[in-house]
Amino acid sequence: MKKGELIEILIIDLNSSGVGLGRTLENFVIFVPKTLPGDLVTAKISKVKSNYAEAKLIDIITPSPSRIEPYCMHFGVCGGCKIQNFNYINQLKFKENVVNDAIIKIGEFPFIPDNECLKSPQTFFYRNKMEFSFSDDLWLDDPDNSPENKFALGLHVPGFHSKIVNIKFCYLQSELSNKILNLTRDFFEERNISIYSTKTHSGYLRFLIIRQSVKNNELMVNLITSEFDENLINEYKDTLLFYIPEITTFINSISTKKAQIAVSEKEHILFGDGTITESLTTASGKTINYNISPNSFFQTNTNQAENLYKIAADFLDFDSSDNVLDLYCGAGAISLFISDYVNKVTGVELVDSAINDAFMNAENNGIKNCNFIKSDIKDFLLSEKINDYNKIILDPPRAGLHPEICSILSETKIQKIVYISCNPSTQARDLKIICEKGNYRLGRVQPVDMFPHTYHVENVVELLPCQN
Repeated sequence: MKKGELIEILIIDLNSSGVGLGRTLENFVIFVPKTLPGDLVTAKISKVKSNYAEAKLIDIITPSPSRIEPYCMHFGVCGGCKIQNFNYINQLKFKENVVNDAIIKIGEFPFIPDNECLKSPQTFFYRNKMEFSFSDDLWLDDPDNSPENKFALGLHVPGFHSKIVNIKFCYLQSELSNKILNLTRDFFEERNISIYSTKTHSGYLRFLIIRQSVKNNELMVNLITSEFDENLINEYKDTLLFYIPEITTFINSISTKKAQIAVSEKEHILFGDGTITESLTTASGKTINYNISPNSFFQTNTNQAENLYKIAADFLDFDSSDNVLDLYCGAGAISLFISDYVNKVTGVELVDSAINDAFMNAENNGIKNCNFIKSDIKDFLLSEKINDYNKIILDPPRAGLHPEICSILSETKIQKIVYISCNPSTQARDLKIICEKGNYRLGRVQPVDMFPHTYHVENVVELLPCQN
C-alpha cells in the first residue's frame, strides 16, 4: 500500500476518537475520518505506517444504514459534534464499546460487559457552558466566509491551533446563547476591534464564555479581553442587556497570558454579582444549590449530572457512619450531593477559587458535615492518614491519576473506591495499577452519555476490596 493510492473499503467500527476504521483482506487497519460503521467508501491513502494507514474520504459508495442527516450547518468542519450524523442508539453503543475496550485491552481485566450507556435526557441544547474563541484566522472552507473577512467568533477546527469556524448557530447550548454569540460578533466587528494574536501577543478580544443555569434560569456572559476598556465594555454591556434582558450577570475578565487559555487573572463585574446558581436534586429529593463563578468547574450537562452523581452514590453504597474522601472535589459538587447520606465528607482540591466556592456552597446549603482542604492530591495522601476514611470517590481531569497516587491507593484498605472519569483510556490504565497488588477488584461499570453527538463518554467504576 502506497501514499496516494485509491482504495475501496468497508468501515466496520469507530476508534475511541470517533474515526472510522476498516480492514483490508490482509487484516491491515485503515482509518478514514468522517465515516461511520457500515459505510462502503472510496478513500485515498495519506499516510502509511507499519501496522495501519490513514486515508482521506473521497466518496461514499453505499452509506451506512445508521447514517442520518446532521442538524448543524457547521457539521464536518467544526470540532464540536463529530458523530452528529450517527443515529443516537448507535452513538450509545459506540460509547459502550469505547469503555469496554479500554477496560479489557488497556486495563487487562477479565471483564464481561453488561452495561448499557445511560442516554442523556436531552441530545441537543444540553450544555450549560460554551466557550467561543475570537480569531482573525478564519476557516475559509466554510462557504459563508471569504478571504476579505478577518473576524471570527466560534469554535476550533480540529487539528488547527488558531483556525476558527465562524459559528452562526450551535445546537449544543440554548437559542439565547446563539443570540449572544451573533450579537457579540456583530458588535465588535462593526467597530473594527482588534483580536488577540498569539504571534504578536497583541490585540484586545480573546474569548466569549456563556454559562446558563438550567434549573434557575440564570445567565452569565463572560468576555475575556487582554485589557480593560471601560467605555467600550460598558457600551457592549448596555447593548447586550437591551437585546437580551435575560442576562443576570456580565463580567469582563482580563487575561494577559501569552497562551490561549480561557482563564483570567482579574475580573470586572459590570452587572449582577458575577455568579449564577445551579441546582441538583439528590435521590432522596433534597435540592443542593451551587454557586458558580466564572472559573468554577461544573458538569456541563446539568440534567445528566444528576444521574451521574446518583449512580456514583449508588455505587458507594452509603451508610450514615461513612467517612468519605472526595479527591479532585472542585467546587464541592459531589461532596455536597452525597453529604446527606454519610457521617462526613472531606474534599481535596488544588485550585484556590474552587475551594472557596466549595466552602461557600456548603454554607449556603446549611451543610455542616463537609470540609475542604486545598492541597496537591499526592501530597495529601502521603501526609494524611488515608485510613481515617472508609470510602473514596474521585473525579480527576482527563489525564487521569499520577502513578504514585495509583500506587498509594493500591495499598489502602478502603471499603470501596468509586472512580469517575471522562477518559476511559486513562481510567483503565489507572485501575490496572490500583488493582495489580491484589487488594482491589473491579466491580460495577456504568458509562454515562454526558456529551451527545461527540465521541466523549463519562464512566463510573466501582472498586471492591479483594477477599483474603
